[in-house]
Amino acid sequence: MVNTVSRAPRLMPGPARIPISALPDLTRRPPFFFARMSEQYGPFVRVPVPGRALHLVSDPEAIQEVLVTASRFYSNDILPGGRGRRQTPLTMLLGQGLLTSDGDLHRRQRRLIQPLFHRQRIASYTDSFVRISRDVAMRWRDGAEVDMLREMVLLTLAVVTRTIFDVSIDSRVADTIRTAMPRNDGPLRYALMPAGQMLARLPLPSNIRFWRGRAALDEVVFRLISERRLSGARGGDLLSLLLQARDAGTGEPTDDRQVRDEALTLLMAGHDTTANGLAWCFYLLARDPAATARLHEEVDRVLGDRDADVADVPRLRWTNAVFQEALRIYPPVWTVGRRPLEPRPLSDYWLPADAMVMMSPWVVHRDPRWWPEPERFAPQRWVEPDEADAGDPLAGSALAADRPRFVYFPFGGGPRQCIGNMFAQMEAVLALATICQTWRFELSRQTSVHPQARIIVRPRPGLFMKVHRRD
Repeated sequence: MVNTVSRAPRLMPGPARIPISALPDLTRRPPFFFARMSEQYGPFVRVPVPGRALHLVSDPEAIQEVLVTASRFYSNDILPGGRGRRQTPLTMLLGQGLLTSDGDLHRRQRRLIQPLFHRQRIASYTDSFVRISRDVAMRWRDGAEVDMLREMVLLTLAVVTRTIFDVSIDSRVADTIRTAMPRNDGPLRYALMPAGQMLARLPLPSNIRFWRGRAALDEVVFRLISERRLSGARGGDLLSLLLQARDAGTGEPTDDRQVRDEALTLLMAGHDTTANGLAWCFYLLARDPAATARLHEEVDRVLGDRDADVADVPRLRWTNAVFQEALRIYPPVWTVGRRPLEPRPLSDYWLPADAMVMMSPWVVHRDPRWWPEPERFAPQRWVEPDEADAGDPLAGSALAADRPRFVYFPFGGGPRQCIGNMFAQMEAVLALATICQTWRFELSRQTSVHPQARIIVRPRPGLFMKVHRRD
């Protein structure tokens, strides 16, 4: 049934057209472009991008309505997929995995996979989080320069290949996954650009690399699925558990194509976002000696020389705050999109059916209404004030009970909230604490770092840092 309102439909404010001078930022630095749109026009902006109007929503209450309260009236498939089909930007890589599916299929998949991310099961991965973090850092030489983004990709990839596929990062399987995984490449880099669908079909070098990489991933994953089925899939890794799982309604096992889609979804979502979140942590800490000293004091006090375990996670409050603040400033997934299935009111405005609705953590996390001094790295926002924070108005400010829920949503929200958010946060806190027990970091003077935002917000051209062993 179509929604009706008593007042005449009202379109969101916004520019009549995008100035030609702004197009480079729209295509190359979209978060900055949309942040300026929000600053200029407010929390509801209609942006006439070429080919389709986009509705930027930065009001927390409206975001909650789209993602939670009225989520059944919105779909995840924001892009035309050809021949009447629709898809999300990641469908071409992940197929119909949990991130990209919709409707009844998504609900069935989430029920199927949810037990794999129960708190007790995640806690059982603690040893892997700590051991792999220590092993990655043991390869560094005192005073050497490393690309911290690459190191964090290796670390988080080692974690997910161990927990999802039960293979070592040194294995041929893991090496194929590491080298073939398309990251912001090929068609993915064009997904939200004007004329992106046309660019994605061209035989450009990046597109060719993408399809070759996807084919290599498919070959590896389908071979692993076949081997696990032959062996009875009795392991405790997530791939085996997917093969053991049965649909709650029909009792049928999941077919190989769906297992492939889910495995790749967990692989990509389970390592790339966390790797970039951790990399930004080290970047921000290297620029803030006081925050770094406070982190070192905490890990020395809580852990000493021993390995961290699951019981330490709630005690590592400042370490957790550093990760939360890094996700605020540089949310790895910088935008969330939805499509209204029918014409709908939203706040004082009207959305046509099939409109593209964009909700950007990047924009909302920098809104000074909710985040005083929004560009400042201030982990103290996330901890109860103590004597170290005397007189600091930011201390504990993110914990205020009266703040709207969606002033901070790095993991999305509602029925589609990232199913692995607890996994990612525990992994990141334990990795950060483990590494900082032994090392401190210094930004390379030769590197000027800037955020590059396509599907994921990455530090470019990498994050080159000198590593120094702590005395």
